[in-house]
Amino acid sequence: METIAYQLTTCSGLIVSPRSALAFYRDLDEFSLEKVEDSEYLAKSRLKVIYPFYQYGIYTAYNPEGAAYYLPGSSVKGALCRGTSVEGGLMSDDIVIPGSYIVLRNIYKVQYLEENTQACFAPFFDNVGVEMVRADSPLQGQLILPDRDSANALITAANKSAKIKIGQMLEYLSELAKREYKEELTKKLHTIIENLSPYLENDHIILLGGYKGLLHSMEIKDPSAVTNSGVFIDPEKDLPYGLAEIELK
Repeated sequence: METIAYQLTTCSGLIVSPRSALAFYRDLDEFSLEKVEDSEYLAKSRLKVIYPFYQYGIYTAYNPEGAAYYLPGSSVKGALCRGTSVEGGLMSDDIVIPGSYIVLRNIYKVQYLEENTQACFAPFFDNVGVEMVRADSPLQGQLILPDRDSANALITAANKSAKIKIGQMLEYLSELAKREYKEELTKKLHTIIENLSPYLENDHIILLGGYKGLLHSMEIKDPSAVTNSGVFIDPEKDLPYGLAEIELK
């Protein structure tokens, strides 16, 4: 077996949260708003629940300054091994994440698409904050597998699947952009399409984590059959959550 280093660079917010039982609740005095940094992407005054990113240890209260954040190796393995496998197996170490890479934000979504007058781009549950790795964060990890060719094969397969899903998403977004929504939402949809389209030509892009939406979670035989499915979008980058570039060292 060979240990191969890689860099994973987030292109949009990366959301990987443990089970909901580990959430922090304001009503239970598990966090105070004084501990929460102001952000244009967070309705701070409305915040009642915080879903943390993965962190080592057990925490009874929200304490981002003292948290030891990490991306589980199993999440990377799952992203690379969808639809394929490695003879001899694959192991992936956890990735330690500096606290400065973690931000607390609302989840944003293009929603209420079945109603032209109500459709909008807005926080999805504005009283819930979710910790995520911010876009443009370079993360260093290691894969353990038979050889470098196996690693390249996995990345190629994951990239191929990601491109199919990106194509599905672009087809869907283009259909939405033709509807008679408010001008503000239509402009937002066109911006997302413009920002996402170049990733169809990116041979290092993969999809990772949660809140990617239906069309970025599975390959669908007939994407045109999908109607009124909400789309989760990182408002800072106007891109779907979970886009990341991976390169072997």
